[in-house]
Amino acid sequence: MTVSPRPVSGLRAPLVVAAAHLLACAAFLTAFLIRRDDLPDPVAIHFSGSGGADDFTTLGAFPYEVLGLLLVMALLCTGLTYAMRGHRLLVGLGCGVAGLLGAVVVAVVVNNAGAETADGVRLGPGVLGVAVAVGAVAAGLGVPAGGRGPAAPPAKPHDAFTEPAPRFVLREGESVAWTRGAGSRPVLVGGGSLLAAGAVLTPLAGWAAGLGLMVGGVVLCACFVVRVTVDRHGLTVNVLGLPRPRVRIPLDRIEEAGCRDIEPLRDLGGWGYRAVPGRSGFGLRSGPAVVVRLTTGSEFVVTVDDAATAAALLGALAERERTTAGTTPGGG
Repeated sequence: MTVSPRPVSGLRAPLVVAAAHLLACAAFLTAFLIRRDDLPDPVAIHFSGSGGADDFTTLGAFPYEVLGLLLVMALLCTGLTYAMRGHRLLVGLGCGVAGLLGAVVVAVVVNNAGAETADGVRLGPGVLGVAVAVGAVAAGLGVPAGGRGPAAPPAKPHDAFTEPAPRFVLREGESVAWTRGAGSRPVLVGGGSLLAAGAVLTPLAGWAAGLGLMVGGVVLCACFVVRVTVDRHGLTVNVLGLPRPRVRIPLDRIEEAGCRDIEPLRDLGGWGYRAVPGRSGFGLRSGPAVVVRLTTGSEFVVTVDDAATAAALLGALAERERTTAGTTPGGG
């Protein structure tokens, strides 16, 4: 038996972003080690809008603080690039951030070097212009280096379903239910990256800087797993299997149920719970999804394994509900 090696193309984009940030760290360390003996103590690390220094740190702490901030951004950008499956815009953004930050911290070292005191150190607008240019070049190089990214499946018409199987025929009064958990490793990685970045940033720059990242990480991690249930109540989606929060689509609101491949970025505008004109739902990963066409004309979708079975059962339950009520789809 021949075992094919696992493809590594999905790692190319985050590795490119990580390499760009490590290059920024290397540039800073090189500049610091070359000019260390020329740096004042304390060192100017923050500058006002006029270019004058307004915050300082000791020479001994300076490299650790700068490297800590650079590594936080490396973790954040790399994790989000992986979570979004190497989207080209995120590769360019991640490399651009690395180039911008690398140029700024090298400029801080160069401008501190030779100063008698840190009070006299200035960082003029020209430095920011150069840093933006370096970031733009890094972004331009990063997009092609990150590869083409995963190929999106061909878009299907709005009303196209994959035929669900098996076909369920339910008798009146018969009770049946289907339930399954649905998770997303990219969403978990993205949330974990935000949490880790916030935790590292907090002791370096204070709670105000790290709290927002940690809150975002908690929200993403909370959406990592949902439980999808089809039963006599309709379609129910619980976050982490908890009673609340939940989304429930009752049977009398369902016109048709089917299965279709969903690409979250293309069909929902992103991962997690999303709403776009004419469609809402949970897109935790690309692949098969239960697609519910509502009596209002909009759609609700949720990606889950064995979506065809869930859709077939949901359609059968909705059909029995209409038969029992003596109505037809879209009728009164």
